[in-house]
Amino acid sequence: MYGQAERIIMLADMDCFFVEVERLHRPELRGQAVIIGGQPHRRGVVSACSYEARRFGVHSAMPMGEAYRRLGLDPSHPLAEGQTIERRGVTVNFLHSGLHGNYGLYSRRVQDVVSSLVPVFRPKSVDEFEMDITGCETIFRRDYGGIVEFAEELRRRVRSEVGLPMSIGIGPGRLVAKMASRHAKPDGVFRVLPQEAVSFLAPHDVQDVPGIGPATAGTLRDMGINRVGQLLQQDQALLRQTFGIGMWSLVNTLKHGEDRAVPPPNTGGGMSEHGSMGLLMREDGHESPAIGFGPARGKPKSIGHSVTLERDTLDTALIRRTLWRLTEDACRRLREKDLAAGHVTVTIRYSDFQTISHGVMLNEPTDLDRVVYETALRLFDEARTRRLRIRLLGVRLEKLKPGLSQLSLFEPKSVTRERQLTHTLDALREKHGRDVVLLGPGVNQIGSERISTDSQAGVSVSMSPQRSAV
Repeated sequence: MYGQAERIIMLADMDCFFVEVERLHRPELRGQAVIIGGQPHRRGVVSACSYEARRFGVHSAMPMGEAYRRLGLDPSHPLAEGQTIERRGVTVNFLHSGLHGNYGLYSRRVQDVVSSLVPVFRPKSVDEFEMDITGCETIFRRDYGGIVEFAEELRRRVRSEVGLPMSIGIGPGRLVAKMASRHAKPDGVFRVLPQEAVSFLAPHDVQDVPGIGPATAGTLRDMGINRVGQLLQQDQALLRQTFGIGMWSLVNTLKHGEDRAVPPPNTGGGMSEHGSMGLLMREDGHESPAIGFGPARGKPKSIGHSVTLERDTLDTALIRRTLWRLTEDACRRLREKDLAAGHVTVTIRYSDFQTISHGVMLNEPTDLDRVVYETALRLFDEARTRRLRIRLLGVRLEKLKPGLSQLSLFEPKSVTRERQLTHTLDALREKHGRDVVLLGPGVNQIGSERISTDSQAGVSVSMSPQRSAV
């Protein structure tokens, strides 16, 4: 129960992280309504915006075209880089390109400060960090005056040494700490004591709870459940029957708290390489990059790619090509890190922005494009329950294990040959560029010379004539 909980978790969230990094290099942006993201005519989204911009109703993940409209601009005529406008006495600046972009570097600098003061922490994303300070209360009271005072000192250190603002939520579990961090914004500290947790959670909208998305929130509202307090009063058996075990577990955590420690990065609990910036910074018709912190920060716990299509589509061939491209990129990065995936998840976002994710455990870990692609296709077919156009597709690989380089002795020869071919293609692409060799579903209207490999391996290679000399 919350009243008996001993776990103390801190969640540090960097305020307007991407905007603040840009402001470090461009001081003239201070005080301006800054909006970062893709071009409106290329279906970009707002990846980050300053508090000044939020006063106009702009927020992260909003389509950039809508942000333009809220500021009285025509999305079909984007502003030139560096061009500003005035709205209600505020200078508005859209940053579509020319970004400083050193976000990973600044994230590492923040982590260096955190790790110097906190015994156990892990990055959840490029701008969010969990810290387990269980058992440190006596030390913090002696050295700083208390837990809140320690959090204030950490916040001041980050501001002084890195130059960035940070908000910190403190609670008797990871979920409560996350929600408390929102109350700490901007640039503050907010603590929820164990005995206050239920009363703190009760008035929140159900969609404020991490793990409850728009679709689930909509179903809850249809059931007359709008607030967390109402959710906590529901019969858990009914919730489990309606939503599955995930909702049952979430409500149980909301009711009674949790006693899960924050896993340090070197135990496999490091940040996902499909972190928040990967999803938001490039939803502009380009593939989303992943943000990683290198070997010193531990192995990633997942690797993923997503892409927002140039146009919403029902084109099955385009969907298959896109899933293949996403699979190739994710598997290539698996092999670069000498990892294999035991779980595959496919994400679909429809044109009305409803988002569905569907995943499955593999029979055995793999790093082969073909195996992941075939699984992704099956997951897509199972997850797609609406005849609505598709806006976004994503492939994420999880349950990562050490690579398969030592396992080939016991593989069928066809699989060994397929793996050898895959590594050869990786080397070719590293030397000559990604498109020097195009595999089956990835070929799109390119004159090709088909080269078939072992039929059991199920791999075919297409090379465009101008590249066939490689």
